[in-house]
Amino acid sequence: MTGAPGPDPLEQRALPPAVSLAPPHPAPPARRAAPARRRPPFVRVATPLLALLTVGTAVLLRAGTGPWAMLCGAATVTTGLGLLLSAVATRGFVTVTVRGASMAPAYRDGDRVLVRRGPGPSVVGQVVVAERPAKDGTWAAPPVRRTATAAEVHGRQWLIKRVAAVAGDPVPSAALPGTHVPDGGLVLLGDNRAVSFDSRDVGYFPTDRVLGTVRRRYPGASAVR
Repeated sequence: MTGAPGPDPLEQRALPPAVSLAPPHPAPPARRAAPARRRPPFVRVATPLLALLTVGTAVLLRAGTGPWAMLCGAATVTTGLGLLLSAVATRGFVTVTVRGASMAPAYRDGDRVLVRRGPGPSVVGQVVVAERPAKDGTWAAPPVRRTATAAEVHGRQWLIKRVAAVAGDPVPSAALPGTHVPDGGLVLLGDNRAVSFDSRDVGYFPTDRVLGTVRRRYPGASAVR
């Protein structure tokens, strides 16, 4: 009696994890970083307070109570300056929520990180947030302006990756063109190579597509799981 041949034992061996740049492979679209849109606590409290002080100043001026009107007006100016300074400061930072496991174990799904905006000089080993390209390595819209509002930033898709090489560095693998990273380019890789959508898939990331550098993870994030 004869039967169908069984599977080749060699085919049942598990392949070792990738440790170098590999050929392109797609990634789930949900594996990205999502900028948060919540306003800072100071802004949420000070905005209605400023409106109340403005109305109070107008009422006191009409009533002819000069000293009280001046005091209320001074408080209004102080609150307004605080809001202005807060707006300037928050333009330089953005909170990003990590989606996916491409940066595990350093950053896990659900972690919230503070990102300092602006491309700046990238350093190998830094973790940055960069705009996600299409699978062919192109972007449909121009880079986000450095003065872009939170709504404009939220309207794009982002990736959180580690800088593996900067302009002038030797290319980490033959999977990318050339022998050295070109001017204005970065090699960005995920720590968890098996599930990461990065430079292995789309090539070099232009520096003007970098939103900013990760400064810290917020305490109590999901990394404790």
